[in-house]
Amino acid sequence: MTKRMSRVLALAFGALLTVGLVGCGNSGSQSKSEPVKITYWHRMTGAWNKAQQKTIDAFNKSQSKYKVVATSQGSYDALQQKLMAAAKSKTLPVMAQAPTTNIGDYVKNDFLIPWDSQMLHGSNKLSAAQLSDIYPSFLKAGEYKGKYYGLPYSESTQVLFYNETLMKKYNLAMPKTWDDIEKMGPALKKEGLATLAMDQSYDVQLEGMAMQAGHKLITADGKANLNAPTTLAAVDKILSLRKAGYVKTAGTDYYFTVAFSQQKAVFGIGSSSSIGSVQAPKGMQWGTATVPSFANDSVAEPLNGNDNVLFKGASKAQQQGAWAFQKFLLKKQNAAYWAKKSGYVPITKSATQSATYQDYLKANPTFKAAVDASDTAFASTVFAGYGDYRNDLMDTVDSTISKGTSGKDAFDALQKKTEAILKENQN
Repeated sequence: MTKRMSRVLALAFGALLTVGLVGCGNSGSQSKSEPVKITYWHRMTGAWNKAQQKTIDAFNKSQSKYKVVATSQGSYDALQQKLMAAAKSKTLPVMAQAPTTNIGDYVKNDFLIPWDSQMLHGSNKLSAAQLSDIYPSFLKAGEYKGKYYGLPYSESTQVLFYNETLMKKYNLAMPKTWDDIEKMGPALKKEGLATLAMDQSYDVQLEGMAMQAGHKLITADGKANLNAPTTLAAVDKILSLRKAGYVKTAGTDYYFTVAFSQQKAVFGIGSSSSIGSVQAPKGMQWGTATVPSFANDSVAEPLNGNDNVLFKGASKAQQQGAWAFQKFLLKKQNAAYWAKKSGYVPITKSATQSATYQDYLKANPTFKAAVDASDTAFASTVFAGYGDYRNDLMDTVDSTISKGTSGKDAFDALQKKTEAILKENQN
């Protein structure tokens, strides 16, 4: 699972927002004797949906004032399509799951209510201890223009996957830097192996490498660093290792887990949410570790996943109910339960430290590196126009892989397009 919208959907979303759909809402009416209905749209399916519904049922049984009614839309794409349609018809739910990178466009079009008034103020606010219990990087992810429009729910970090069986066979040490990956390349190539498998697009890893080198691709004050020397150095590193056969990017299978599971690469880099997707053959021992550093021995990797957002049109009672539910999700036992059942990392430190989750880590050690990355992870910058930027970034990455466009030419062009997007959406 990923926090990113697909390229086509992002284009559709951007087109919809330009028609000026404001003041969207939801009906949510009921008699005073009934609990206040909190409509909640999400993308969870299968075991995830069942586990989430169990938590929702527990919340509904814990009090009688509110009732959360959840609807699975089946996928991120379907969820966003339904939200777009609901925005047009002014029938948005009370709350929904959303990538934090949607927030800028949502706010620009007056869709969202920030959580601040309830989270930071009033009788049911979070205490200082409760607020500090949330991993800072997760809380920061949903902040935009000084307000918290998204609150963490399902978060995943980037980790290095390693094939312990192949490492022992070829006497390999754990790579700490990208130079280490490059040094392993020639010998492994002779054995018909890639050193590292990556997803079809290297955009997420590039974002991490840029941060390790000292800057975000897009800074909080709206500066683009897409053709900065360090960014181009990271692009060239990936492309040169790929050309040499040391790095293998996925094809139509999209994710690195296929090549890694088939033991065509010794290592893989990807979201910790992919841990459950590794289908190791019998005899393959594998694990996860910290992603190698690109520069300055720095550790920093992008977050994936989704936050919960609150839509305008919700009544005061519905807003209070949505907050009561969100606060319930932050409770230690509930955050630990969801992390265990979903494969995401716990969103609070207390959930991570709980006996329940520590027992889970002992039984499932592959998740430890993902949890360890929570302190150093960072979120992509939220800004209006992100969807257009995302499409351009994907096209740029694709051009360097499928068309052989040089990193400098491709990212120089992207810099100009992105500066125009940022300028257009700066107010």
